[in-house]
Amino acid sequence: MENLPDYILDRQKAIQQYEGAYHLFNVTFPLVKDPKLLIGVVNNISESLEKSMDAILKYERALRLVPHYQEEFQSKFNIFRYKSVRRNKIPGEIINLIIELREILALQKRSPMEFQRGNRFVICSKDYQMKVISIKELQNYMDLNKRFINIMETVIKKNSK
Repeated sequence: MENLPDYILDRQKAIQQYEGAYHLFNVTFPLVKDPKLLIGVVNNISESLEKSMDAILKYERALRLVPHYQEEFQSKFNIFRYKSVRRNKIPGEIINLIIELREILALQKRSPMEFQRGNRFVICSKDYQMKVISIKELQNYMDLNKRFINIMETVIKKNSK
């Protein structure tokens, strides 16, 4: 097997993470009905978005459209937001989703309490501010994730020919 460019590997990982989130959300969750699975869906969507962003950045880096950046998330995200978003007509709602999902996952990591209420997963902060993850919200996240993957594939394909 030939060596694939890094952006192709990130593209594959982004699609794999999306498919994992899709399966968890549309197959496993309806079967098991455990709202704790919803945080797994959030995690997979977040990873998929980040890998899609990485694929675009590495592709543009190969074309010398973006400067060198550090591998830590904030550095990549800032370069992406200020250099790639406008050029590739990436909707602001996708940028907001990346930020929101990272905040949800950070809140969940430091949360002293999480519980389920019906088909929703509730995360409480130390001062008992709540973040509720609902099925409707997750469906919207999945749709935006799919849109971003399509944009990423278009960016990579339009200049690869």
